[in-house]
Amino acid sequence: MNSHLLRLFFFSVPIVSVFSSNALVPLVIIVAVIISVLHGIETKSIPSFTRTQIIIFLLFFGWVTISTLWTINPLTAFKLDLRLIGLTIAGLVLVNAVTYLDKENKRQMTNAVLLGLVLASIFLSIEVFYQAPITKVFKGKSLDAWVDPSRFNRGVTFIGISLWILCAIFSKKLSLFFKLLFPIIPIALLYFAPSESSLVAVILGTVWYFLFFKLPKLGFRILPIIMIISVLAMPLATRYVEPLYDAESSHSIPFSAKHRFFIWDFVSSQILENPVIGWGFDSARDYPNRGVENYVHTEPNGNIRALEGRIISLHPHNFALQVWLELGFIGAILVSVIIWIVFGYLKSRQLSERIEIQAMLVSTFIIALLGYGIWQNRWFVMFFIFAAMIPLIQPRQDQERIDEADEYGA
Repeated sequence: MNSHLLRLFFFSVPIVSVFSSNALVPLVIIVAVIISVLHGIETKSIPSFTRTQIIIFLLFFGWVTISTLWTINPLTAFKLDLRLIGLTIAGLVLVNAVTYLDKENKRQMTNAVLLGLVLASIFLSIEVFYQAPITKVFKGKSLDAWVDPSRFNRGVTFIGISLWILCAIFSKKLSLFFKLLFPIIPIALLYFAPSESSLVAVILGTVWYFLFFKLPKLGFRILPIIMIISVLAMPLATRYVEPLYDAESSHSIPFSAKHRFFIWDFVSSQILENPVIGWGFDSARDYPNRGVENYVHTEPNGNIRALEGRIISLHPHNFALQVWLELGFIGAILVSVIIWIVFGYLKSRQLSERIEIQAMLVSTFIIALLGYGIWQNRWFVMFFIFAAMIPLIQPRQDQERIDEADEYGA
């Protein structure tokens, strides 16, 4: 029963991400609840977790919960804390359910992922190029109504990152030519989509892909070190990102990019004032300006856009800075431990030579450094969906044994 449910899940989740990324949250929860109920009926027990999962869960959310005591809005932060705890449990149930399925069911699910991503890419292209006709029909709007293209940003991000996992799943069947051609597909898809940060993330993932294509083991050893150093050093690194006040600079970079420079400069200064324990979980949402001057952006046509109110609009657009600001050095250490554990998990599954997975991790890491708030439920739940796809990738040794058996049977 779980296998049928999960096949439907993997087929539908890319399509859902295009039309309503918010729907990913209840979708994961519903699937996790059904899996748990079926597991309870069959085994008379609740789903189990690994010792590592339990330890890191208790450490991380233990610190998050403690930090809500001194945050700016404790009640709101505690509610978010509870939501994330629930999402994390649901995500781990999903990941473990896929992990423990047999190989045949996993192979069937890979086809569901492939079909779902193909259809989602088609729908996304239609929506972006033709001003969202499908969305307008479902919302009851006229076909000439305007729809903000940024509403597809998260769907674009999900597809762009998932394509790397898809490449890893089918890499054994791909020729060398297509392996070298494949990175063009997510770049081409995102080039015409509205999310610039997602495009940058996928491009940098592609750079990593080609840089370590012949040396995947070296890339696997280097990548976690780069990620961990980036997290730990981010408050110091962003102190050198000077805000661009002059009007001329407005013409050279997008408004959103210039906004980030101001946010990062301000946030890093506040982190250094309280570096050990941070300002409390979810404090970025309500963090005051503290006298920092707002900035203006002069467009090429001479129009001036001024940002009023708080300089941080809900989050710093950089997950490392958000962790530092809210959870301090202790939170940054815990995130670094999680990164190390993720790479240990990949190594245990014999995926250290899969350069596609490294490209996916680079893309995910970069978008988290440039794009969304790390605690946004729809973005947070994507981590677990990607993690649930990882067990679908057959370890290289297992794949070689299957191929040998197929040849022998032939």
